[in-house]
Amino acid sequence: MKNNPSKGGYNIAFFVSQIKTYWYLFAGSLIVFIGLAYLYNTYATKQYLISSTLLLQQHPTAPDAQSQFGNSGASSVLNITDNVKNEADVLRSRNLMKEVVQDMKLNVLTYQNSGLTAIELDKDQSPIEINVVKYKVDSVKQQQYVINVNANSVNIVNDDENINKRVAYGKTISLPQFDIQITRRPQVPIYQQEFSATIMSEDDATTALLNNFDAEFTDKATTTVAITLYYPNSKKGEAILQSLMTRYLVDNIKNKKESIDTTINFINNRIAVVEAELNGIEQKYQDYRSKNQITDIEDQSKVLVGDASENATRYQQQQIQLQVINDLKRRLNDPSNRDVIPGSLSIQSTSFAAGVTQYNNLLTERERRKLSYTDSNPVIQNIDQQLQIVRRNLLQNIDSYQKEMEVSTSGLNSQTNAINDVIKKVPGKQRAINDLTRQQELKQQLYVYLLQKREETAMAKAADMPYSRVVDDAKSSKGPVKPIKAIIYVMGFFLGLVVPFSYANSRDLFHTKIVTEADIERQTDVTIIGKIGHNALSDKYLVDIASRSPVTESFRTLRTKLGNILESDQSHVIMITSSVKGEGKTFLTYNLGSTLAMSGKSVVLVEMDLRKPRLSNQLGLDNTSNGFSNYILEDLDVRSIIKPSNFSPNCFVVTSGPVVANASELLLSDKLGEMIQYLRNKFDYVVIDSSPVGLVSDALVIQKHVDMTIYVCRHNYTDKQQIEIINDIKNKDNVDNVYVVINDVDFSKAGYSGYGYGLGYGD
Repeated sequence: MKNNPSKGGYNIAFFVSQIKTYWYLFAGSLIVFIGLAYLYNTYATKQYLISSTLLLQQHPTAPDAQSQFGNSGASSVLNITDNVKNEADVLRSRNLMKEVVQDMKLNVLTYQNSGLTAIELDKDQSPIEINVVKYKVDSVKQQQYVINVNANSVNIVNDDENINKRVAYGKTISLPQFDIQITRRPQVPIYQQEFSATIMSEDDATTALLNNFDAEFTDKATTTVAITLYYPNSKKGEAILQSLMTRYLVDNIKNKKESIDTTINFINNRIAVVEAELNGIEQKYQDYRSKNQITDIEDQSKVLVGDASENATRYQQQQIQLQVINDLKRRLNDPSNRDVIPGSLSIQSTSFAAGVTQYNNLLTERERRKLSYTDSNPVIQNIDQQLQIVRRNLLQNIDSYQKEMEVSTSGLNSQTNAINDVIKKVPGKQRAINDLTRQQELKQQLYVYLLQKREETAMAKAADMPYSRVVDDAKSSKGPVKPIKAIIYVMGFFLGLVVPFSYANSRDLFHTKIVTEADIERQTDVTIIGKIGHNALSDKYLVDIASRSPVTESFRTLRTKLGNILESDQSHVIMITSSVKGEGKTFLTYNLGSTLAMSGKSVVLVEMDLRKPRLSNQLGLDNTSNGFSNYILEDLDVRSIIKPSNFSPNCFVVTSGPVVANASELLLSDKLGEMIQYLRNKFDYVVIDSSPVGLVSDALVIQKHVDMTIYVCRHNYTDKQQIEIINDIKNKDNVDNVYVVINDVDFSKAGYSGYGYGLGYGD
């Protein structure tokens, strides 16, 4: 399918053709739109550009309160990093702009004059001030009022609300939506009498300002914000922008203090909680030490270890003494033992020591006496009696002392076991004390930290400085920047061309018939080789080939095109078909044949529309005998069906013959090819008038025998959708020798190009 709107040459040519056809529409449209552009540039509200710069600073995150004190807040005190990029959204927020509207009463606008010549005034330029005293409705509809003033009173007029009142300055004026008061500013002289006012809701005023307001970062690497506002009054616009920045900084400080207050309350609550927890831990620590009788567990542990060691030493000593006592008892119980008892025995008893001395002295005395006496001597026996008495006393003392030692050893052993049990419990108590001590220390550190942060936050609250600051104050441009006159005129010129062009093409969109050559070219790439002009004599099918009419010139041009396409040194078979009946294929067949015959070529016209033959009827020939159907059914000779025409000696005709029911079967006969081959050898041109290919398939059967297929489309008759038949013939049926001829063209209309048609060459 051919659809080449992207090709520059085609677009320009098509556009130029549209301008030529609808020149009056383009001219009128250009005048209207350029005139509208002039009116817009003249009477549109002039807009000044007001700009300023604001530096958004990050919250400091220094660790000490001293460095935070100068320019910080609750977030910086608690080391929370803010994203300053979000502040641009705050600057563009509706709430901030609404605060400015409320503060400056921007929902009430005062103008010099009214209508298209109205000029907005600043409060210092207007001799009157309008205040809304009370709103009577929830949703205020914007209204405009014309106000005429004099030295003592004002007259307010609004035709929509049927208002026309004259009241004194300062008196309440009751209007349908609200009550207002108009007061006089004595410092501003009344230099004219007519003013106007626009009163709207605060939301509408906010929306109007936001539509002309923007705040964007100047660079991705910086936090400097460029703020712009378009406004019709430069001085008032500067005041609005300055007020917005001031309001932002004030809100910045307010939000900082609110955040700090919230933080202080949070810290106070945490201090109370931590204090209660700390008291609880300290009470548990105290109770535990009291219950376990702990003053200083380390010193007490050392004492316990010393006592245990001392008891062990004493126990060992007493065991040694018990062993000595047992050995001494064995010695004393043996009467034959005359050994002296050592005086170094560690027996802590005074009576025992005296008895041992007496015992040893008697043994010494006996040994000395024995040198002089015998054992039977009374002296020796007396000494032995004394030794026996002393030995018995010693044994009694030893038994008594042994019992004391055993009791003392048993008590010492019990005491040692008790001390060891206490020592075993010391690690557990030490761990419990360490846990309580650690909890106490943590709570103490948190308590001190919160006290410190409370003081730091209180210091930060005392610093009345915003995070951001104004770099450049609001400044207006020297002159209006909107509307841009050049752009408005260019848009007017552009619309002056686009609107009529769109109108002309929109007509084509709703037109289902072919009205221009482009309608065909947009849907198929099959070449258009001819445009046949409109035949004014609708009842005359054979044109006067000797005339110079546009129709005749069309056929002569088509004849030339055929000569350029087909080889001139051999005969050619041309089939003519169309989509439906009435498109002019028969008209084209005999007029093309006539034109070819006038050039001296031998031509035969073959009527192959077997279902509804019209060619023979238009030429006044008999179609009931010696036609194609007779040739097939009666097996006639080809020469017998060739008839001379009644308009040219070089042109002959083969009629269709009687209409038969099986027309398609006749075309499938081999004799069709034989006939066409015979005619090809005998004539220079064989022109076949076939059935419409959009209705039956007869033409496709004939097509394999021809050199060229001409597909006829009729201006303002052939449906655009039928062009797809041409594409099907070429692409699906593999017919590559098909061409298009447009019939019944009115060259005075748009969309057809040609040479010589009606431009001084036709009659």
